[in-house]
Amino acid sequence: MAGALFNYKKLLANPAIIMLGKTQNALRALTFARGEMPGNSMPWILLLALWLLACNRTNDPAASNHDSILAKVNDTRITVDQFQQKWSQLPRPLQKAYSGPDGKKDFLNELIKRELLLQEAHKMKLDRNPVLGDRVEEYRQRLLLEATLRELVDKKIDVSEEEIKAYFDTHRDALPAIEEARAAHILVRTESEAKALLEKLRRGADFAALAKAYSIDAGSKDKGGDLGVIRKGQMIPEIEAVVFQMKPGQTSEIVKTPYGYQIIRVKSRGVRKPRGVEDVKNELRKRIEADKESALFEDLVKTLKAESKIVVSDAVLASLGENDSPNHDPAAIVSH
Repeated sequence: MAGALFNYKKLLANPAIIMLGKTQNALRALTFARGEMPGNSMPWILLLALWLLACNRTNDPAASNHDSILAKVNDTRITVDQFQQKWSQLPRPLQKAYSGPDGKKDFLNELIKRELLLQEAHKMKLDRNPVLGDRVEEYRQRLLLEATLRELVDKKIDVSEEEIKAYFDTHRDALPAIEEARAAHILVRTESEAKALLEKLRRGADFAALAKAYSIDAGSKDKGGDLGVIRKGQMIPEIEAVVFQMKPGQTSEIVKTPYGYQIIRVKSRGVRKPRGVEDVKNELRKRIEADKESALFEDLVKTLKAESKIVVSDAVLASLGENDSPNHDPAAIVSH
């Protein structure tokens, strides 16, 4: 069976790094109940804040002389070009969060908030804080690591259909069972709306009818909130924790998620073995990719070590476990 993802991906799994270096890819995955979700989900407004902080700040008032000024925050201009650029960089799930007649205005207000905070940070001279500078440098180095590994490892990974089929045939009996549930939900923006709907359900109201009337999930509301059959491991953690603890026919309490407030009803649950390779193709592809990534990474490190001169002081290394302030002895340095 495939091993765990190797260490460099754990190193780069810091949410702040994801926002800085892989914002679009990280947030593109935020599709409710379809596809795999990041293990540590955060409210979408926090994701937005991290994304805004990751954007480059344009301080030059004359940066776009021929561009219409959309807003001014003290002496800093926010132009139409800057707004459109940031809007185009906004991941799709967050663009959907700004749908509606006031969506662009709300997004502009977020840009204004960001600028106000940045200006306040400069007033406080936080940009000169050495600790902050060290953290920025650490993030920069991690982004460089990510870019290097993407070029030297990730881009070299290719998994064929034949490899997936062969892996399935070899490991078929050892593959874990698939746990599934058929569920429906009602998604609303506010907790007060959710509470009112939950009270109606407790009084006997029809779940599907309420979903059609009130749910804001365009993909399921016309089907009475039906989400279809969902596998365990493919939903956001907040929903999965509820769905796979409920019995068929049960209705959940209010569940807060990055998309709003949800009420979930489980229609059925079951466990089955994979019927064929198509049943687990995505999972097997990821396992094979992980195996190949691990091997490529180890080969890369081995090659780099062979091409480099690495000097380690065994004496200093040994002293680290005994003394927080080791006595550095240049004579103790040896070459490996």
